Amino acid sequence: MKKLKFLIAVIFFSGFQLIPSFSFAQWVSAGPDGGFINCMTKSGNTLYAVTGSFFTVSQLYKSNNNGLKWEKIESSSFPLEDIFGITSIGNSLFISSDGIYRSDDEGLTWVKKYNMGAGLLTSNSRTIYAAIQNSGILQSSDNGEHWTLSNNGLTDLWFYSITANETTVFVGTGDQNEGIFRSTDNGATWQQVNNGLSYYYNGNWIPNMPPMISALAFVGSELYAGTEENQGIWKSTNNGDNWSFTSMETMNYSSITAITGNETVVIAGSRNGGGLFKTNDDGATWTEANSGIDNYGIVTTLRMDGENTFVGTKGGIYKSVNNGSYWNASSTGIRAQNITYPGFALLGDDLYVGSGFGGIFHTTDEGAVWNDVNSGLPVSEWNLDNLYSTSTALFAWDRLSFDGGETWEMSNLYSPGSVEMDFNGPRWLEHGNAWFAIKSYDNAGVYRSIDSGQNWIPVNNGIQNPSETAFLTIYSKESTLFLGTSTGLYHSNNNGDIWQKGIFPDLNNWSLQGASFISTNSTDICGLAGGGGSRGICLSTDNGSTWTLVSDFLTYKLVKTNNTIFASGTNLELVQGEMVEVPRVLKSQDNGHSWTIASESLNNISPISLTSDGSNVYISKYSPGDNKVYISKNDGNSWIEISDGLPSAIYTSSFFINNGKIYAGTNNASIWARDISEFEAPLQPDTIAGIETPCVGSVETYVVSNIPGVSYSWQVPLDWTILSGNGTSTITVNTGNSSGIILVIPSNSFGNGPSQFKLVSPQNPLVVTATITVDQNNICSGNTMLFSVSTTNAGTEPILDWIVNGNPIGIHENQLSYIPSDGDLVKVILTSNEVCTEQAQVQSNEISTIVNSLPEVTWNSFEPDTICKNWGPVQLTGGIPEGGIYSGSGVSDNIFDPSAAGPGSHTITYTYSDENNCSAQTTNQLVVNICAGISEEDNIPYVYPNPSTGIITIGMNNNQEILNIEVYNSLGMTVYKKQGS
Repeated sequence: MKKLKFLIAVIFFSGFQLIPSFSFAQWVSAGPDGGFINCMTKSGNTLYAVTGSFFTVSQLYKSNNNGLKWEKIESSSFPLEDIFGITSIGNSLFISSDGIYRSDDEGLTWVKKYNMGAGLLTSNSRTIYAAIQNSGILQSSDNGEHWTLSNNGLTDLWFYSITANETTVFVGTGDQNEGIFRSTDNGATWQQVNNGLSYYYNGNWIPNMPPMISALAFVGSELYAGTEENQGIWKSTNNGDNWSFTSMETMNYSSITAITGNETVVIAGSRNGGGLFKTNDDGATWTEANSGIDNYGIVTTLRMDGENTFVGTKGGIYKSVNNGSYWNASSTGIRAQNITYPGFALLGDDLYVGSGFGGIFHTTDEGAVWNDVNSGLPVSEWNLDNLYSTSTALFAWDRLSFDGGETWEMSNLYSPGSVEMDFNGPRWLEHGNAWFAIKSYDNAGVYRSIDSGQNWIPVNNGIQNPSETAFLTIYSKESTLFLGTSTGLYHSNNNGDIWQKGIFPDLNNWSLQGASFISTNSTDICGLAGGGGSRGICLSTDNGSTWTLVSDFLTYKLVKTNNTIFASGTNLELVQGEMVEVPRVLKSQDNGHSWTIASESLNNISPISLTSDGSNVYISKYSPGDNKVYISKNDGNSWIEISDGLPSAIYTSSFFINNGKIYAGTNNASIWARDISEFEAPLQPDTIAGIETPCVGSVETYVVSNIPGVSYSWQVPLDWTILSGNGTSTITVNTGNSSGIILVIPSNSFGNGPSQFKLVSPQNPLVVTATITVDQNNICSGNTMLFSVSTTNAGTEPILDWIVNGNPIGIHENQLSYIPSDGDLVKVILTSNEVCTEQAQVQSNEISTIVNSLPEVTWNSFEPDTICKNWGPVQLTGGIPEGGIYSGSGVSDNIFDPSAAGPGSHTITYTYSDENNCSAQTTNQLVVNICAGISEEDNIPYVYPNPSTGIITIGMNNNQEILNIEVYNSLGMTVYKKQGS
């Protein structure tokens, strides 16, 4: 039986068509927050911030909650060039770059409104002003549709600052000591306004020599000017006509970049490590205002909005709600750190990353949460070049930390040198049970410590003239140390006790500077990076005793997988008749003896990004606006792009592998990450969900669990049709007649995974019917009809809807009873819950009701209508139409008997039935009197016969009693009298 099922499966496979559709997992931003803030503005209730230092990619962020959280604005039309300024008018945003761009949809799309490159940017409520270096000041008063350039009156065309209010615009210059210029006619003409400005030099003020004006800002009606070269802050209270110096304290700041303020405080920012300072007395005295800011080295922008003050620095955005007395970080969501190279480090299980402007960050949860570990580091004063670690310490700048960045100490307390010349790299190399460090110049040599850096001794035995030697690099391989110097490449197999010089080809003093090393079980490989003009790959098969040049490749980096060694760098190649350095990856599969190009299909690769996880090799491509990352899973034979999720504007400078993840360090976009497992063919999908016995012709859905980055190609029996979803985890199909299997094959860029299938056997659809009958039709108006329904293949829980004259009446039972009108159209709609039907919802036959009207019957009168009781029976007549039946008290065979009816008023009914047996009736009143001779009244006794000559009868009405009886003759004489009854 199993054999038969397998054969069936094979047969169906051969009849299916595979439709591949690939999708990929994505890189995700993994922090840390913050980064270099270039400029800020506000439009409506939204804050905007541009990130990125010059010559790096810029990004645009927005915040709708006063800086509590920021969101990146993804825009394909945002410029790739440097951004120099941002401002807003109404709902429009403007940025200056290689031109001036405008956005009218909150930064989603940008249109170039001026083609010439622009610098500084400002605006008032009506006009935008832009500084065009070496040309003049540009202005537009129609939201950027038209622009006017003017330099009339400007004697210096290199601008360092600009500001405007509703009536006046000012620009600051400096290269020619021309100072400040003012325009009161929208920039058409300019006037120099330097009265009072002077330059402070060697204890004296030099009049008529304005300093370089690096910042201009209105605070209320007062205008403040910040300067370069420690020339302080100046102030004008009359729109620039006169200037006065504020305070010598402001000269402590070499470069003032931004000013803002309100009626109680003025805050200024500086560039070269001083951060913020403020005054509460109109500039008479100033105090530092960096409290709460952990990275204030470069202040780029300041803005004040009500009670909120924002400052942008090289590390991120900070916010104050108390006029700069204290600041809190306000960069959540901004991912703009510039990751250094090398920038990743491990200490134990914890991951650290270095940012050029932001310092060092630490995570214990693979990047979900980052904390800075900059306490004790000169993060505000210096930019970080690199980050290193050994198994015992972290190294940054001239500091080290043994406790994961909690505290930092000067590294020279624990090491006399480093592992590379000029104190690059870690401060020591851990080899065996000792630490090693090299030092050039003063007391040059190799040093060793066996007590964790407490004591160091020189170990230079075998090295020629160590005091006159430049020590360039040191490298460890198992029990062997390699030492690169200006005099040769040495090796030691006894922990540095004795050094032996190897034979190295064409060595000069600096050949081994920047050299890289890698080893296999049988060879050692040294890559030369151009030191002293040397280039190439050198090979040793005797543990460093002799070296042979095997390639002239200029080598930046060496990595290896299980079977292959890779070298990245540049190869000298003939391109269009000229020899040029072409970025390449070479590979060797014979332990470094021979090398071939492995990156033939890749252009513009970044050689320093080459990374291996032991099985795969990764590299990035640098191409502005088209940056990519690649992986090779087959020893460099082919490369697969894995850029999904990474914006093409972002350049990946390095990779780092840890705990099954790959991290991408970027320029000004922080870190991105994804799982290495995503670079494998997918696993078999789980069980396919969907009906096994669908109805022929039905539309069905079949589903497997969706795995991000996996594409799903489906196959169905031959006469089935996939309507939608092929390539995804869910398909919609039109069911055919054929039985067979539904098959799904998972795939990604790295191949197909095992398939999953489901056996299906379509069923012929059942015919659903509904028929209604009625107990009687052709009835008289006012009577009830009872309708009943009989069904076939209705299922266990059918739904019935009775329809009268096209409208549902809310009855869902098997029978309908109601009083119809003539011509009503009655039917029922049946919805079957059977799985497989030709049509689940059907209509029954329709019955038209026949309802006959009742005849019109009248009986206007009968004469006489008052009859004496002692009269004989009378024939009843007058009913129309004739031929009906009279009924009532005293009536028999259409004859009224007054004596039988008795005295009083009697209702007599006339009933007529027509040919349809439909009856109607009407009534009349007949009165029977006693006829006693006197008028009878309802409330008095009656006497008869009256008159009388003998016995009389006295009757009482309404239960009355006889009190007295008196009888009179015709003469009025009493003939009988009786008291009581």
